[in-house]
Amino acid sequence: MKQLDQEQLYQFFRDHPEKPWHVQDIQKRLKIDDRAELRGELNALTEAGRLVRTRRRTYGLPQEMNLILGRLQVTAGGYGFVIPDREGEKDLFIPADSLHGAWDGDTVMARPNPHRSDDGRVSGEVVRIVERKYQQVVGTLEYARGYAILRPDSPRLRERILLLPETVGALEAGTRLVAKMAWPESSGEQEPFGEVAEVLGIGDNPELETRAVMVKFDLKGEFEPDTLAEAKAVPPTVTLEMMAGRTDLRAINTVTIDGEDAKDFDDAISVERIKGDKESLRVDVHIADVSYYVAEGTSLDMEARERATSVYLPGRVLPMLPEELSNGICSLIEKAPRLALSVLIDITLAGEVKGVKFKEAVIQSDARLTYEQVQVLAEGGRLPHGYRKLERDLKLLLELTQTLRQQRLGQGALDFDFTEAKVDVDETGALHLLPIRSNQARQLIEELMLLANRLVAQELSKRDIPALYRVHEDPAESKLQALQRSLGKLGYELDLAKAGPQELQAILRRAAGKPEAQLVNTLLLRSLKQARYSAENLGHFGLAFENYLHFTSPIRRYPDLVVHRVLRALLQHRLSPTLKERLKSDFPKLAEHASVRERVAEEAERDLNRYFHACWAKEQIGQEFAGVITGVTNFGVFVALPNGIEGLVHVSHLEDDYYMYLEDSLMLYGKHTRRKFRLGDRLAVKILAANAMSRQIDLLPADMELPELEPEPEPEIVPKSFKAPRRQPLPPVLKLPAPQPEPARRKRRVLVFGKR
Repeated sequence: MKQLDQEQLYQFFRDHPEKPWHVQDIQKRLKIDDRAELRGELNALTEAGRLVRTRRRTYGLPQEMNLILGRLQVTAGGYGFVIPDREGEKDLFIPADSLHGAWDGDTVMARPNPHRSDDGRVSGEVVRIVERKYQQVVGTLEYARGYAILRPDSPRLRERILLLPETVGALEAGTRLVAKMAWPESSGEQEPFGEVAEVLGIGDNPELETRAVMVKFDLKGEFEPDTLAEAKAVPPTVTLEMMAGRTDLRAINTVTIDGEDAKDFDDAISVERIKGDKESLRVDVHIADVSYYVAEGTSLDMEARERATSVYLPGRVLPMLPEELSNGICSLIEKAPRLALSVLIDITLAGEVKGVKFKEAVIQSDARLTYEQVQVLAEGGRLPHGYRKLERDLKLLLELTQTLRQQRLGQGALDFDFTEAKVDVDETGALHLLPIRSNQARQLIEELMLLANRLVAQELSKRDIPALYRVHEDPAESKLQALQRSLGKLGYELDLAKAGPQELQAILRRAAGKPEAQLVNTLLLRSLKQARYSAENLGHFGLAFENYLHFTSPIRRYPDLVVHRVLRALLQHRLSPTLKERLKSDFPKLAEHASVRERVAEEAERDLNRYFHACWAKEQIGQEFAGVITGVTNFGVFVALPNGIEGLVHVSHLEDDYYMYLEDSLMLYGKHTRRKFRLGDRLAVKILAANAMSRQIDLLPADMELPELEPEPEPEIVPKSFKAPRRQPLPPVLKLPAPQPEPARRKRRVLVFGKR
């Protein structure tokens, strides 16, 4: 009997897309004995949306049946777009009345309509919901017509959710809570409904909002009991037995360089001159050997794999590993022996790598330095007393890493320069926005980590050993064409025939120091694909590297931990053909999971940052700031402030004229005043209003008067005596009034001109 593999089965359909296939025909073609097992795998592929089953009980690829599989993105206006899974396919517009019960974020199958709409747009309809995004929804409790209703926080979730009365109890209107969702396809009811799963509280405060974000993005806080038990059983110190067989590097001056508030130290560095060669150095990059403590298949490992990454929210860290490891035995703290995987690099001061060795080592950090301390040294100052013996080493590394950086940029690596503000929430809950600036100290660590990652990737690739690579594919042609148009409006030419990393880096250099620099950086970044993890070595476009992976942060990234296991197996001569085959089979799914969890973590961090940005803006109402227009739409212009925070000048607040949206010119144009709001223009603005719950900051041109905004009306709530009765059969579709537009924004007519 032939072993049935789901990926091979899917590949059969990709190789033979000419028709839908009957089960018996597939069975004969693939020589599979067990038809029941074959049906099970076909059903699994169908459930995942990768195949479609027809009424004639045949199976085929969605795209061959004029169907599109993708993620639904619903706008605040109620309509949506299906973003196809298949690369190269265009987004499909879905009118509000064609969503057919699908919500924002759902994975859906959609069918394009054969005829274009009145405005020339291709539209479609959702024909199947493959997977729901939300199992839980965060929102605010309201009472209406005797029913308990959840109003979701997200403006993309326009539907109100009916709550089961017995789970609501005597909760007050206005309570923020978490509802566990029951969807029609599983409950058998006509409408989705929810059960109260967690009560968050009343009001708007950072602690409550942090918990809401954790629920919204399915982020785990506490560890499972078995995981904690294993963590507590790990010895808190390195013993002689653990050191046996390792290269002892404790006598070499070694330092960690991190941010002021860092607690988990993944990496340390050291440098020595090579005797007899004035132009050469041996640079060591030491990475915490987490794989020694986290064995594959343990509870520690399984939970780390599920989390896949540490999540750094403002005011709270959700670590991938328990503190006993992340801040304890795995962390390369000062004056403590630690196990490491070390990359020993012979390199010239001109940046040429002469040789590299990989070692299981024992190290001891001599100093826990901060970026700020090393930057003082880079600018001609001194390190604190007690660390000055390290100054010579660090000056060598500062010189070397600037050379490495210039080499990398010369080869076409993209060097984005963004104004960023780190949200810092101190122990008292006070909010601070701290500017993050790239400097020589940060670049020192960045360049050495990039070098170590590249050298490990080269070694594994050269030996054809399975690995998890960090890949960044070339931009899509359509994205580059859109970038060319946008840059053209700003006076920058992009030759699509030469649109490689070097061409894009040249544009970044030309824009540096100019008012539109931030915008040019943003436009270029948005044109690129997202970096991701892959079992295939596809190269890294943004770094201009042929070989690249993540090796240097195993405390906070699971792919790095996996690469450590592979490298240790190589060093210990344990890479048998059987192990290689298993890794080769496991890595594609693991790469996809790690990529998804990384994106979720980034979205959560971004969402909570925007909450704190709006909190900051609420304290700055009426204050004036210099800004740059970073986006122009038919409903207003987006403006970035000097600290990187972005807000919207809505057209309803431009009361000096009627403004036309000139799509081809990316401009709002005053019909009578001829005033122009163009992409990249400088624009002084005042902060008009801010809503932390909706992550919204409203701005106004500084030369306009602040209008008196009407206070937002209190929601009409049924008195508490109208509490929902105990559970009855669910009512038919509950027709609630559509959400009213915010009173602060008056509707104004906007004329739209441009190509369709």
